[in-house]
Amino acid sequence: MTAKPPPPERLGAVGRHDDGSTFVRFERELAFPVDTVWRAITDPDLLASWFPGFAFEAERGGRYTIHFGGDCAGPADVEGPVVAYDPPNVLQCGTIRWELEAADASCRLTFSDVLQFQDGRSATEIANAVLGGWHRYLDLLEQSLSDTPDLDTPEPDYSRLDVPGRPGGRT
Repeated sequence: MTAKPPPPERLGAVGRHDDGSTFVRFERELAFPVDTVWRAITDPDLLASWFPGFAFEAERGGRYTIHFGGDCAGPADVEGPVVAYDPPNVLQCGTIRWELEAADASCRLTFSDVLQFQDGRSATEIANAVLGGWHRYLDLLEQSLSDTPDLDTPEPDYSRLDVPGRPGGRT
């Protein structure tokens, strides 16, 4: 049985920064206060429930590490500086950025990451892998806010989806 594709408003988009780098961006409305979402992203115990390979020092200039696992499409291990830490609104680890904006009893999450292109893979393949991976983690974050996340949640197959701005379209 094929998984139902995500609704278009949850697909994210691909764009370009002024410096020419390519990024993915997701915007999601979450039915939780900004402080609750911030805790889910930054509290080590809560974070481990939906993103077990991610750890960081909660301060600008601190370090972060992410272990995606050996079967991921990109680098299995990523590390670098915490570029921005502004509770409860902004966390940026390297090129990975979470922005939270309060909206009544809910919040808007804007998530982005810069694509890292590797030899031998097309821009479309890389965009599909990054979109699918981050889509899954954002789904797990949402699950963690209301229940126990299912870490076996699959990544959506972005090769079959039309995503705004993605290089090369469908593969």
